[in-house]
Amino acid sequence: MENLPNEVLLTIFGFVHPVYDVIVRISPVCHRWNEIIHKTPSLWEHFHPQLAELTKREREIAFRCLRKFNTFIKCIRVPALDVVFGDDNLLFIHIVTLEMTNITCLDIPSFPWSLQQLLALKSTKNLKVINLYGFSDLSNVQWTHSLYHQVSFINQGHLQLLKEKCPQLKVLKLSVNMLRLPGNALINILDDLKLKDLQISAYNNSESNIRMSHNGLKLLKSLLTSNHASVISKLDLHYVSIGHKELRLLLKLLSSLRYLKLRFLDIFRCITGYQYLESKSLEYLELDNLPAQHILNLKCSMPKLRRFMLSGCSSLRCLQVVSSLLQDLHLNFLPSLRSLHITATSLKQMELGHCELLMSETIDKVLKKNIKIQNCTITGRLKIFKLSRNEDVRLTNLRMWMTDIFQIQRIEVHCPTLQLFHLCSHHDPDGDFALPVPEACIDLQCTDLVEALVDLPRLTSVSINCRTMSNLMLNVEKQTTAARCGVIRIAAEETLSNFTVVNCILNRVEISAGKIGRLDFIKCRIKGVLKVESESYVGLICLQDMEESQKNMDLITSCYEIKELILEECFWLRTITLFANERQLCRSSLMSWTESYVVQEPQREDRCSNVESLVKVIKAENCPIFTGLLIPSFH
Repeated sequence: MENLPNEVLLTIFGFVHPVYDVIVRISPVCHRWNEIIHKTPSLWEHFHPQLAELTKREREIAFRCLRKFNTFIKCIRVPALDVVFGDDNLLFIHIVTLEMTNITCLDIPSFPWSLQQLLALKSTKNLKVINLYGFSDLSNVQWTHSLYHQVSFINQGHLQLLKEKCPQLKVLKLSVNMLRLPGNALINILDDLKLKDLQISAYNNSESNIRMSHNGLKLLKSLLTSNHASVISKLDLHYVSIGHKELRLLLKLLSSLRYLKLRFLDIFRCITGYQYLESKSLEYLELDNLPAQHILNLKCSMPKLRRFMLSGCSSLRCLQVVSSLLQDLHLNFLPSLRSLHITATSLKQMELGHCELLMSETIDKVLKKNIKIQNCTITGRLKIFKLSRNEDVRLTNLRMWMTDIFQIQRIEVHCPTLQLFHLCSHHDPDGDFALPVPEACIDLQCTDLVEALVDLPRLTSVSINCRTMSNLMLNVEKQTTAARCGVIRIAAEETLSNFTVVNCILNRVEISAGKIGRLDFIKCRIKGVLKVESESYVGLICLQDMEESQKNMDLITSCYEIKELILEECFWLRTITLFANERQLCRSSLMSWTESYVVQEPQREDRCSNVESLVKVIKAENCPIFTGLLIPSFH
């Protein structure tokens, strides 16, 4: 680190958050680091806490940083003031308003902008971005000591102050719900401000604190039909009456629109059947709760679109998205969707939720045509899912959250690049199934598997083949009948680090790897045989809380050694029969059992010459009737 130039150190420090990672803690390491951290403005320009309540310690650090690096901090963004700072939000308001002088961006949607506070703001001359979405009225209270959460509004006086005191203002964020001034007055002031970017929100539903007034609708219409429509970059409309024709016209008029969030198109003003949306500037599009019986086919042609979210359109059958820059695609609650066409060449993340009629073949085609997809999440009902092998596909994370466990039959994923695989069912783990749960087969083939989780109530077989595997967990909820069992085959050419099985009744388990780190069987019953093959050694085999019917277990081992065998809480396990190969197991009736290893003291670590060539250490804790390993030999 001593030989690194200052530019490299500065880049490293840039990844450390000033509040959560406490960059000031590393400054005392040396004089050089202290100089860089305390005298580099770029490290402190942005103050962006996350949408989570800060702890008392984090608040103290935040206030200390705000005061100590006052002249460096230029951009402050807080998603929700009351959530992040809690009871200390008054102190934060005081510091930002009366102590900070160089703020250029103040983006806090719930900041209490009374006229008095806007007058008292010390950073008005430098301000370029301000959020006036909504606030609490502090005009009649001592805001430095108490805070009354009363709803208040932006009036002509606020905008007039911006005009007079903020000569560099370029970006203004407004909520028409909170505006209380005539439309012509708003347009005149905006003419004088000469903004480059205008962001508008409009809410008209029960989620909003205030229902949109008739004046709010008039203001929205005035903005959208004025010359300022050309600088509107963000539009967030909730339950505002708009039809398909109006939406198309809106996208055409708003030539600078980059962000559009729209909930509920007017069902009586939408054209039935095919609908076409086009925008040359849009980068983010979210459509939610579209009229169910009107939209059957939808095509979105938006060359700059990067993120697309569509949900709540029950009649939509065909969706086509034309955008070469699309990176995120989220489709939810589209139960009639059958056809999906994506022309993107840079799609990285895809989420499909409750699209029951979207067949596995269609998803497979989308993944093959969009080879850059790295994360895929599928939620809902699914019978069969098959992802055939393709060397060009770059999928690394596949998560499948099944809401109907009675549908699942077979999951087959052959993907060389897959690193994370989750297959889980959403059901009550303590409840009984009224209907018989069908058996499911899992077939997974990849190269380097970092994490795999399979959590289903009943499995026929699990087959996993890869080169290396780090963590694999198989969890089947507590069985009620002996018929619920399965076969597990795990093959890793090089390394299997951790394999955990929980609550399973198994016919046969076959595990093969060059090196095996740890195998855990918790609350399980192995009716058949546990077969472990390794070119070198097995680090640890742990059997914990085996079922009552597990009196004896057959263990086939083909390796140099098992470093440790641990038995915990196996109250009914009497013996473990150790076979060198499959042939010995088949001929076990011809063998004698003269060689055995008996655990004299269950809670003591022991060694024995009979088995130490294979099993180095055996530990048995709370296994009262366990007598030891049985080693077969010929007469």
